[in-house]
Amino acid sequence: MLNIPLRVSAITFIAIAALLVSPTISKSQDSLKAYDEKSLSTVSSKINQNVLTITIKARKDNRKERLEKFLLAQGSSLASEASNYIEVADRYDLDWRLLPAISGVESQFGRMIPGGSYNPYGWNNGNAYFGNWSESSEFVAFNIKSRWGSLGKITPWKIGPYYAASRTWATRVDSWMNVIGQYE
Repeated sequence: MLNIPLRVSAITFIAIAALLVSPTISKSQDSLKAYDEKSLSTVSSKINQNVLTITIKARKDNRKERLEKFLLAQGSSLASEASNYIEVADRYDLDWRLLPAISGVESQFGRMIPGGSYNPYGWNNGNAYFGNWSESSEFVAFNIKSRWGSLGKITPWKIGPYYAASRTWATRVDSWMNVIGQYE
């Protein structure tokens, strides 16, 4: 909310501007001469003194590097998929940590999967087979978004009752998301 002197100045400026363009105040063709231009510029300069300037500094998107380091620290072969995780998450408006965290809970970050399944997410109770890691990430992200996107912002707590039978699934996924997010 604006402070009182700024509001008064703004209202005064608007009132003077309205009077200058009003056809009922002056019948003169040159309506600016009907007012003191100095007082108008004084009001304008007072308003400009109270302008708030905001500077936004962009930071480099380091999610890929952070995720890659995290997955390498877990001994996961999914580390090479870090950039794909970020792209898929951005495409489906998912938290970039969600899919990696699910893979942590379901398969210890891809280390414990059925041979050749490329299914680190435990999709279809671990019985789904994909051609590669990217295909599984795309499929799972698409299905999470299309099945549960109507619930609002997708979180482990919202999808947990549908995704897994375990009552602790959402807690464990959320915990991995927090660890991933703090990884530098």
